[in-house]
Amino acid sequence: MRIPSRAQVDAYCGSPATRYQRIAGILAPVMLLGVLAYILIVWHTLPERIPTHYNAVGQIDGYGGRGTLLFMPIFGLVMDLTIALTGRFPKSWNTGVRITVLNRVRVYRLLRDLMADLRLTMALFFGAYAVYHATLPEHFSGLVVLIAMLLILLPLLRYFIRLSRAK
Repeated sequence: MRIPSRAQVDAYCGSPATRYQRIAGILAPVMLLGVLAYILIVWHTLPERIPTHYNAVGQIDGYGGRGTLLFMPIFGLVMDLTIALTGRFPKSWNTGVRITVLNRVRVYRLLRDLMADLRLTMALFFGAYAVYHATLPEHFSGLVVLIAMLLILLPLLRYFIRLSRAK
C-alpha cells in the first residue's frame, strides 16, 4: 500500500477521487474539444454573419462573424481548466462551514463532487450553446436561457442540500 504524500493528504484528506469525479474530469474537456472540432468541421457551411445576442422576447439584436462561435467552447475550456486547478488547492475554498478533523473528509468530498458537477454542466452549457448557434441561429427561445440557468444552479443547490445534511 502506497502512503500518500503530505500534499495529497492536505488536498484530499487522503481519500482518492471517486469514479464520478475522474469521469467528469475527462468528459468535460472532451465534450468541449468535440464541440470545437464540430464547429471547425462545419465551418465552411456556416453563414458569414450569425446572431450573437437576443433581446428579452427572443428577437435578434446583435450580429457577429462566425468566429464568435469559437468563443463558447474556448471559454468553456478556460473555465474547466480554472475549476480543475482550483480543485488542487482546497485550503483556498470557501466551504460554507468550518472545517474540522471530523468533517473535513466529507466536506472536501462534497466540494469535489460540486466541482465535478460544475465542470460537466458548464461543458454541456457552453457546448450546447455553440452547437445550437451553429445549427439554428435564427431560432432562439427563452427556454434555452432557462435551461442554461438551471444547468448552473442545480449543482449548487445539490451541494448546499448535501452540505446541510453533513453539518
